[in-house]
Amino acid sequence: MAPGMVPFDSPVSDFMTRELEVVHAEATLAEVARRLDERRISGVPVVDAWNTPLGVISRSDLVHSGRLRAGNHRGGVALRLPELLAGDVMTKQPVCIAPHAPLVEAAKLMRQHHIHRLCVVDDAGRLIGIITTQDLTAVVRDARVDRPVSEIMTTPIVSVRAEQPIGVAIERLDKAQVTALVVVDGDLPVGVFTQIEALASRDLPRATPIDDLFEPAIICLPSDTRIHRAAAQVARLDVRRIVACRDREAIGIVSGLDFARVVAGEFDAAAPAA
Repeated sequence: MAPGMVPFDSPVSDFMTRELEVVHAEATLAEVARRLDERRISGVPVVDAWNTPLGVISRSDLVHSGRLRAGNHRGGVALRLPELLAGDVMTKQPVCIAPHAPLVEAAKLMRQHHIHRLCVVDDAGRLIGIITTQDLTAVVRDARVDRPVSEIMTTPIVSVRAEQPIGVAIERLDKAQVTALVVVDGDLPVGVFTQIEALASRDLPRATPIDDLFEPAIICLPSDTRIHRAAAQVARLDVRRIVACRDREAIGIVSGLDFARVVAGEFDAAAPAA
């Protein structure tokens, strides 16, 4: 794709993932968690025998179900997956899109429903692909949008202190409906606690320190970093978010939904650079 080209009207089929990971409604939550972990994906369509999408199950669904199952007993575990099936906890009526629809429509749907993936279906309603915010991030990179990430970052950030217990972190993840918390030591960001760490810590005591579990690999970029460069970092390093900093202080977070904002036209990419 030519540098500087803004392909936001290109069809979804040009960017969607065709090699699909799916589960059936009878899959256990433990099996779903294992599949997500093995494939390093955050959600998966639930389909019937005809490959028609019935719903989507994501790490958010697993964390929510696991937190409710564990309860709030101070001496209990932080998260425990219930013995339920994918069909019991999936998000029903998945948001779908046609392969010939433009990327801008996909981005608007993701923003409207606050989701990171859409099912791409043919005229018969059968699943033929998935378009995700990661795909849109690559589009933003190729479009070379030359504005600072401060204009699209989500703020304020949802954070947790490194010395707090994982029970607090998992509850905050679930209630704030975010996929990651920025772990801070004072005002300094030192890592992230994501849904991956939350699920990996299931059956551990609620009082287990976050310090024992959080992911110390964190991408902090100055808040005046150009959007296309931030998107390139996300795509190259296969991460899902960056932290925008000013004077070493975390002031915002940029995720796939923020890059989708650019594609959706909620951000004026033609405005003069600051």
